[in-house]
Amino acid sequence: MKALTLRIVLILSSGLLSNACAVTTVEQPAQTHGGNSLVLATASSPSVEQVLQSLNGERLIYVGETHTRYADHMLQLSALRALPADQVALGVEWFQARFQPALDAYLDGSIDEAEMLRRTEYFDRWGFDYRLYRPIIQHARANRIRIIALNASRELVNAIRESGFEGLSEEMKAELPDGYDFTDKRYEQLLQKVFAQHNRDKQGFERFRDIQLTWDETMAHNIARYLQQHPDKRMLVLAGRGHIGGRHGIPQRVTRRIGERGVILASYAPGLPPRDQADYLVLNEDEPLPAKGLMGALLDIDADRIRIKDFTPGSAAEAAGVRSDDRIAAVDGEPTTDLTRFKLQMMDKRPGERITLGVIRKGLFGREKELSFEFELKGDSQPGMHHPGR
Repeated sequence: MKALTLRIVLILSSGLLSNACAVTTVEQPAQTHGGNSLVLATASSPSVEQVLQSLNGERLIYVGETHTRYADHMLQLSALRALPADQVALGVEWFQARFQPALDAYLDGSIDEAEMLRRTEYFDRWGFDYRLYRPIIQHARANRIRIIALNASRELVNAIRESGFEGLSEEMKAELPDGYDFTDKRYEQLLQKVFAQHNRDKQGFERFRDIQLTWDETMAHNIARYLQQHPDKRMLVLAGRGHIGGRHGIPQRVTRRIGERGVILASYAPGLPPRDQADYLVLNEDEPLPAKGLMGALLDIDADRIRIKDFTPGSAAEAAGVRSDDRIAAVDGEPTTDLTRFKLQMMDKRPGERITLGVIRKGLFGREKELSFEFELKGDSQPGMHHPGR
């Protein structure tokens, strides 16, 4: 993936300016109008790496994300690369804490990437395009940086949604983080604005708030616990902007537990007050992920057997001779054992690239035979590999 050139152009927290390097600010004269505006000297703004180098004393750094924004994840990768690998752990929202053993096994080489994604149920539980996160995860593994799964389990969240705290089983209660804080009125006001868009009743809002609190308190609990247990380590936390911005979500709950305030970095989001977004804001342009190469097949998944259900118009696979009900067995000679592995096999394929698809086809009297077909993948204008119901 092409790296973005990122420059810090907004330095917002006056408490941090003494630690920043190569930063030029412009004093503003007294104003009778214009509000709390900022004057920026962009030519002398520091790079992401320079800012992070200036924060050597900080044990906790947050980088917010809009989950689907490629530039946000490139900013996160830049931040991770800028921190000493032997000093930092990576805390992420993308994995639920109950799957920490699978992450540990992947990082120590006991299982491969496909098995890690299968055990963490990444594509089912998180589901955002894995290409956005893969470079970060691969960098962590290559540099022996521990990844900490921060998030609450789907089972806990669903139980709260269905019956509230009072209806939780003892098993679910054991997953609750310690010490919920219901006193942040600004946090509640922000949630009410989000909730109001869905026109739900008051009782529904309380349940909605409790779920949001469970996410934020769980992630804060896991961050605080790791830093307490590893006093020689720092943590880079990657999570959604709504969990980090304004400090109402995760940050103030970590501070309440262990006193660490931390520093927040994020890409600038138009329409939001800059001072409510982060301590350091980055101006960066987004760009789309590279186009996927598509074979134009509708897939049917049954107990990890991947069968061709149908084809889209102009399908490259159909034109090459693949038929409905063929079972996918290999891609470019690599066995396809399950859907997760198949997704990884196809993930970096590009339009115009040729692949060899191995299939198993039923013949007369139920006998199976192995066949292979070579064809050129098509681009985004050709609808491609679809899983029914997704």
